[in-house]
Amino acid sequence: MRLKRRKLLKDIMIFLIPILLCVGGYFVYDNYIKPKGIPSVNKLIKDKKNKGYSDKDQNKLNKDDYVNELPAFREQYGNPYIMGRLQIPNLNIDTLITRANNNEYYLNYSLTGEWDGLGVPFFDYRNVNLNEDRQINIYGHNTQKEEFYDRLPFTNLEAYMDKGIFDNYRDVYLSIDERMLEFEVVETKLITDGNNEHMKLLFSDDMDFMQHMTKLISNPIYTTEDASFTANDRVLVLQVCHYDPMGSYLLIICKEKKE
Repeated sequence: MRLKRRKLLKDIMIFLIPILLCVGGYFVYDNYIKPKGIPSVNKLIKDKKNKGYSDKDQNKLNKDDYVNELPAFREQYGNPYIMGRLQIPNLNIDTLITRANNNEYYLNYSLTGEWDGLGVPFFDYRNVNLNEDRQINIYGHNTQKEEFYDRLPFTNLEAYMDKGIFDNYRDVYLSIDERMLEFEVVETKLITDGNNEHMKLLFSDDMDFMQHMTKLISNPIYTTEDASFTANDRVLVLQVCHYDPMGSYLLIICKEKKE
């Protein structure tokens, strides 16, 4: 009888162990390994879908009414290197943009010049003539930690991974000292292979720029009919870290609207 009981228990354990391993493995993967969606962005997308994207034109800014507030911000934060303000109203993005003499400093420093691992969004240090540069790059941190969402505005750029958001909320405004520049999102692109074409900002002539743009807008996730560029167009690239796959970058490619 005891032998039969032991055999029965052994058979049950043999049957249960794979199940327990699968369940336990899934728990570990789901809670500790699997890349998480970003709740604030997921909620933003859900809210937009629930509204049927009906508010897509309600948050447009009028660049004709532009008043340069950057000097006041520089005085407020004691920072002469605040060079712009980026606004994407429908994604709740409204942030000041700094610039240093390198692309490392503002990864770890605040608007007031204090050390801060969250950093602040910043222009590429080579963008020294924002009123004329053919391509402007802005970089910002991302996060998977909910407590930092409100401090990292570029987190909401993840919303452009949703086709509905990409199709309906494409207005981007960049204020510099001279004026407000108005852009339109034309592509969402994921960099996973170390391709740094978007980091090229200096061009020898029109042909060099056009060859660059051909490479830049290749292999998008989403694109529009307006994604073609001429030698007279200007491009804005917003870069943020991405977590699926880990180590990748999300690029939001924008084209300046014509007057």
